[in-house]
Amino acid sequence: MDRQQFDGLVNLFESAVDGDGDRLNMHYLLIKQGEREFFHAFNGRTEPSDIRSLSKTVMALILGTIIESRDGFNEDTPVWPILEPLCTLSREENREKLERVKIKHLMNHTIGFDKILMMRGDIGDMDPADYVDYIVNEPIVHEPGMHYLYSNAGFYLLSVLLQEMLGEDLQDYADRVLFGPLGITDYRWERYGKYLAGATRLWLDPHDILKLGEVLLHGGQGIVSPQWIERMKQFTDFTPGVDTPTNPLFRRWAYGSSLWLSNRNGIFFGHGTDGQTLAIIPDREAIVITTAHQVDVVRLEELVDKAVALLY
Repeated sequence: MDRQQFDGLVNLFESAVDGDGDRLNMHYLLIKQGEREFFHAFNGRTEPSDIRSLSKTVMALILGTIIESRDGFNEDTPVWPILEPLCTLSREENREKLERVKIKHLMNHTIGFDKILMMRGDIGDMDPADYVDYIVNEPIVHEPGMHYLYSNAGFYLLSVLLQEMLGEDLQDYADRVLFGPLGITDYRWERYGKYLAGATRLWLDPHDILKLGEVLLHGGQGIVSPQWIERMKQFTDFTPGVDTPTNPLFRRWAYGSSLWLSNRNGIFFGHGTDGQTLAIIPDREAIVITTAHQVDVVRLEELVDKAVALLY
């Protein structure tokens, strides 16, 4: 990509309209290919953005640092021995399945629920102190590991579990092993009670998102191992309900663990509601980032696909 192509892309974002005929509410566009970096702040924006479910990718990196530094703790570690003292289980028929839930099931949305949980609508009037009770008492319909259903429940439980296991505030730990080493200091991660929201509500500057993207692109950069990045990309399930097959390159073809997978060129990405994108294009040594507050993202994602195509 060159400057002229990037400026043309910015013009397309600025002139694009959504399904209601409204201009896209973009925050930032940042593309890095090799050593060349292109950046645009829409409408002169300077504030960080709520990266929504890109937070899940951040949580997976934090998890990787723990798994790779502690004996006896791994993705097959059962979660119930840690969670049980923190909650009241009233749906006793869940117990047997909860005892079979492992860390990996929190990572890839395969706890076994049939209901999407911990999104902003279903917990709006709930006391955060009740969130763990709420999750563990929802019917677990499927055997853990056998049914994929995207929600925020697993990554919130992961936040709770990791803080309890570490015996220290998870944000303090993340500052020490992830944010600090990457030079990320100006961020905000909302708490649900005493725990980080985990799956969402993390505000970051686009250049700090880029630092996380470089960890993903360049094999962990010493934060985690290359093997852990590959583990985050490991296939979980096809996702036809949210796929965009009309976008040849940038499409939610399948899910890994905190990352979405395209079916072309090894492309993978973190993704958040309302237009948050952290796309990794390995064979072009490139990263494409968007942040926005755009409910209808069809046109936005078509333009992300165009951005990826311009890298080739």
